[in-house]
Amino acid sequence: MRTLLFAFAVSLSACAATPRPTANIPAIRHQIDDTIAADTSISRRTADFQYQSATGAAAADATSQLPSSRKITAMGHVTPDLAVVYTHPGDAKLEETWVRQPDGWKLSRVTELDATPRASASR
Repeated sequence: MRTLLFAFAVSLSACAATPRPTANIPAIRHQIDDTIAADTSISRRTADFQYQSATGAAAADATSQLPSSRKITAMGHVTPDLAVVYTHPGDAKLEETWVRQPDGWKLSRVTELDATPRASASR
């Protein structure tokens, strides 16, 4: 019986999925923060870069809307090659999607989030 259980356990472990590479979130946050600070002209963007305003319209000139002084306030979904970060320059709240490319991190998408405070339900 023990042999059967051992064989079953070994067969299950052989079927397990290959582990995904883990993301070093503090290092990725630091790398993206450094990229934001060094890229004052917002030139480190992907070819398919998109900027979505809070009203749903695409912005014509994102460089004027992204201050280089912004800092990451929170991290969202992070993989070794993609990171969603949240910044809060001024009154705006931004969700930024960054992708790792051979020459470093590049900004792929920016979405303005609703900046109006939300009432919390308290009882």
